Amino acid sequence: MPLAPEAAAGKPRWTGYVEPEPGLRLPCTIIRGRVPGPKLLITAGVHGAEYTSIEAARRLCALAPDSFAGELTILLILNIGALFQHRAFHNPSDGKNVNRVFPGDPKGTASDRLAHWAVSEAMSGMDAYVDLHGGDIVEALIPFSIYPASSARGRDLALACGLSFAAASTKRGHSYGAAADLGIPAVLLESGQNGLMTEETVRLLETGVKNIMAELGMMAKSNRPAGPAPRLCRMEVAMAPEAGYWHVETRPGADVVKGQRVGMIRDLIGEWEKPVLAEHTGPVLYNLTSLAVNKGQALIGIAV
Repeated sequence: MPLAPEAAAGKPRWTGYVEPEPGLRLPCTIIRGRVPGPKLLITAGVHGAEYTSIEAARRLCALAPDSFAGELTILLILNIGALFQHRAFHNPSDGKNVNRVFPGDPKGTASDRLAHWAVSEAMSGMDAYVDLHGGDIVEALIPFSIYPASSARGRDLALACGLSFAAASTKRGHSYGAAADLGIPAVLLESGQNGLMTEETVRLLETGVKNIMAELGMMAKSNRPAGPAPRLCRMEVAMAPEAGYWHVETRPGADVVKGQRVGMIRDLIGEWEKPVLAEHTGPVLYNLTSLAVNKGQALIGIAV
């Protein structure tokens, strides 16, 4: 069914369900502002255990129509199967990470089809896109944003959101990159860690979206004193060379130098251990916190 069903037509606020395919119903809110203006899409729960993102989206659904211009479409929980199974990253329907398969495939598995629907239906006609995330069950992080390196307007949104770091990305398969391929400025916001939800981390995402709405001309800009300008960077990620026990030796926000040991991987019966060294110098944006690690899994992201 279309993202904005007939039931939503002409109403300042509509809340209900949209159906990317039979049997899959996703909660959605559409709010039309006091006057026409930009159309902004917000998604949350692409990773079902990133609860900060879902709670921030839920609160944004309460925005008064007369408090902004334009139109706001909020998909609160994209990966709804993962939410109720408390699954980190992956869609239980096919075991895929939804935010690695964009722009998707209408003939693929469940995650491929969901990503295709998000691109072809949800993003269609939008003037900007914000994807909300928050450190999953096995991730610790400091708040940061990611934008497509090819998108100058995406960079503007990342700088406007107010998070401390804005990382340019050239990676494929992510939601914001698929939006950029359509010419839609897009940014991903991260706040929260280890599947925990705090007032501070939720508020950072909520405020970040409002700051982006101000940048888009949908809201008045805040009169509060501006904080430090976000640091533009790229994020370099170290991957696990082997599976085993992971013992991290740094933390988000800490500065590391190239060659510094940031953790150790040990085999399950104590026959060997492999140090993991920082390949770059800079602050840690996030790190894996779980004891278990798979070969090729992301261990640590450094801002450079």
